[in-house]
Amino acid sequence: MRVAFVAVLLTLAVAPPPAVAAEGPVGWDVYRRLDLLPRIQQGERTLQSSSYDRTGGNNDGFNGTYSCLREVAEGCVIAEHKGPGEIDSIWSTRDFGDVGKTGRIRIDLDGRTVLDAPLQDVVDGKLGAPFAFPLVANSDQSSGGVYIRVPMPFRRSMRVVTEHNPLFHHVTYRAFGDAGGVRTFDPRDKARDVFAALRAAGLRDPKPRARRRVIGRTAIQVRAGRSGTLLRLPGPGVITALRIRIPDAADEVLAKTRLRIHFDGRRTVDAPLGEFFGAGPSAARVRTLMSHAGPRAGDPLIAWWPMPYARSATVALVNGTAAPLDGEVQVTIGRLTRPPRPALGRFHATSDSGPTVPGRDWTFLRTRGRGKFVGVTHSMSGGGSLPTYLEGDEHVVVDRARSPQLQGTGTEDFYEGGWYFLLRPFTLPFNGMPSFRTGESGCAASSCLTAYRLMIGDAVSFRSSLDFGIEHGHQNGVDATYGSTAYWYGAP
Repeated sequence: MRVAFVAVLLTLAVAPPPAVAAEGPVGWDVYRRLDLLPRIQQGERTLQSSSYDRTGGNNDGFNGTYSCLREVAEGCVIAEHKGPGEIDSIWSTRDFGDVGKTGRIRIDLDGRTVLDAPLQDVVDGKLGAPFAFPLVANSDQSSGGVYIRVPMPFRRSMRVVTEHNPLFHHVTYRAFGDAGGVRTFDPRDKARDVFAALRAAGLRDPKPRARRRVIGRTAIQVRAGRSGTLLRLPGPGVITALRIRIPDAADEVLAKTRLRIHFDGRRTVDAPLGEFFGAGPSAARVRTLMSHAGPRAGDPLIAWWPMPYARSATVALVNGTAAPLDGEVQVTIGRLTRPPRPALGRFHATSDSGPTVPGRDWTFLRTRGRGKFVGVTHSMSGGGSLPTYLEGDEHVVVDRARSPQLQGTGTEDFYEGGWYFLLRPFTLPFNGMPSFRTGESGCAASSCLTAYRLMIGDAVSFRSSLDFGIEHGHQNGVDATYGSTAYWYGAP
């Protein structure tokens, strides 16, 4: 297959050196240096404090029994840590997304108060940058949940307190091995460049542009029931953008065509086309930080995950439909003068689909070795008048620990919505439910939906193993059909 390459030599200012702790960006550099996502951090842990029911029941916040770690003069402590680290995500809900009764939220870092204001005002964006949309969102914007995703590093300690019991919540944060490269969060820094990039999520590449890059294009021509290699790329290099356009791509194409990518002779990406780009098995409007999809059949599909390789990369499609595929694929490649260092992981997209198993978590990813988990797209369908499979909690076990490092309060809560997403689609840079259908709108079950969450600052690093699963209904008691594509980086 003939491939057309267009070399583009760029003279750009070199991006400023990132603030780095334990080999990874810290603070605003979490979003400024997305080109460093492949770095596998070994000196940090991602932890979570949440209101999950400690008895294993489904009382994950309804009466606030497990919401406070302890009570202090200022109110209810919902998270605290001694040592260096970074708060990356605070999510909460109550009263169908109205968090007014929670009162004020106070965040103390290294003994200094960096935020003290009514939680509802914060998530409504009334404080302004750096607590502005889309790094804060209210329940209208995040479909039933509220969140704060401003990265707030600390060198010695952190504490998050709410004036009144917040009921449902999770606080996700990183703990560092040492404070090297860590500067305590300063709310006076408005980070306007970061907000400009986030507000353009899904419209352009959020990473710093490579000083030297090559664009490759070729036609897509894959017969029904066959596979076709579209591009063969020599190394060393890094795929910085992947764009696929199939003009007649109906829902069947999104559901039954698979994207397969090999890096250095090993297949690490094998996923349904629609799910890989965040849309799921049907066309939907998707505007994540790292991907784009359109609501109409034939709209372009774009991904901006950085994908390094040392020797070679191949991009292929497997056509599972009864008609030929025709279109165009385009890649943007950052050319490297030397192979990527061992600390750079290879990009993976690991998929599974099928019926859930009673009493057993659905597995997003179970793997051995070193790496980090950076997100998932999750397609769900099932019977009943409501999608009660959303009662399931996530469980994240790192390095064969005896208990999960992250354990949540519900599936829509993991995707930082709430109340069954209020059954309202939305798409934001880090989380969304872009598609919700019922049996009357082309869904074979009573409800079909797709949700996604990107874990960038709150990526889950692992040194020897990761077991990341989610329940389908309370204690896996609701039968459903699931599909998922997990995004992660693994040591080569």
